[in-house]
Amino acid sequence: MFIIRIWNYLRGYAIIIVKGLKIERFINLAVVNNIYIWDIEKLDYTTVKAKIGLENFGRLRDIVRKTDSSVSILNKRGFPFILRNIRRRKLFYSGLFLMCVFIYIMSSFVWMIEIVGTKDVDNESILRCLYNEGLKEGSWKGRLDRRHIENQVLIKMPELSWIGIQIKGTKAVVEVVEKSEGPPLISRTDACDIVAAKDGVITKLLVLSGDPLVKDGDSVRKGQKLVTGTILRENLEPRQIHSLAQVSARTWYEDAEEIPLQQIEFKPTGRVARQYKLKLLDKEFSRKKSVNFKDFNEYVEERHLISFGDYVFPIKLIEYRFEELVPELKTIMVDEAKERCAERLNARIKLRIPEDAVILKRDINYYTDKKSVKAKISVEVLEDIGVKQKIY
Repeated sequence: MFIIRIWNYLRGYAIIIVKGLKIERFINLAVVNNIYIWDIEKLDYTTVKAKIGLENFGRLRDIVRKTDSSVSILNKRGFPFILRNIRRRKLFYSGLFLMCVFIYIMSSFVWMIEIVGTKDVDNESILRCLYNEGLKEGSWKGRLDRRHIENQVLIKMPELSWIGIQIKGTKAVVEVVEKSEGPPLISRTDACDIVAAKDGVITKLLVLSGDPLVKDGDSVRKGQKLVTGTILRENLEPRQIHSLAQVSARTWYEDAEEIPLQQIEFKPTGRVARQYKLKLLDKEFSRKKSVNFKDFNEYVEERHLISFGDYVFPIKLIEYRFEELVPELKTIMVDEAKERCAERLNARIKLRIPEDAVILKRDINYYTDKKSVKAKISVEVLEDIGVKQKIY
């Protein structure tokens, strides 16, 4: 049955409406005369809708006369009518075909590069390195040697420890892993001392290898030697070993902040100005308009006009939105100023304290006058301050 439907579609068929009092006789005579009618649907007592091949439609004339019926064509379907429509609208379908060919050709190139995983390394420096190795907007995907590009970028950018390039549609997704900054590694076969990484008061000194130079309760300065790897014994030759020790100490972190009570705040007026720019490949088309706002916030939004999932094409509409701001002089309360000081100080001090440190005490002292609120934070923590220092 499916093959017959496909064949009828290729040959063309008509959807007909048959009206009369002898509908059953009409259908029976069509079957007797080998006229194939399908998808028969009864609309009411005297009307049916059906489908018939175009070559059989003329043969219904005798049956219509015998059954005193009427037949009208509701619609024509099938490949011949599609072909006839294409012939009548050659210009439209030619343009549609050329557009499909254009999109297919354009999809063979990389038009967007997305970098994922960067924290400290500038994306622009990675893009420049990729550009020099052949990966850029407009690169043909068939000529890209991803492994070669990855290796060359790692060689030229030592701040990266790994890079992976994936081509998704017309977009190249570049994933990177940055090298973590840490103290220089010292081999277990190298002789080393243990020195203080910062000022503090020793609370616990556990020496596994080496000779201690300080004891619990001693105050030490940054860079001071705590455990020596040079072993001196009477009647023995001096020798050097790899020192191992856990040095727990109390350390202190301090910071200060000042918040004026009289502050200028910028509030939006609701007036907005917009500018648009069309970017095609590396060319930009725009009409420059002056922004008559003295103070404003600027927002930039880029949209690809043609995109299908990961298939993005190099036609962008860039919108610049300017929101007007007006300055207002505002007097804040002392309590609000103290809250702002505490929020900023806690946020900054958190970045300086190691994650594995234990906070023992936190104090914030405030100093208020007519113009501002000043605050000073002092945090006492317990942490390991011992670091290895190679003996040369």
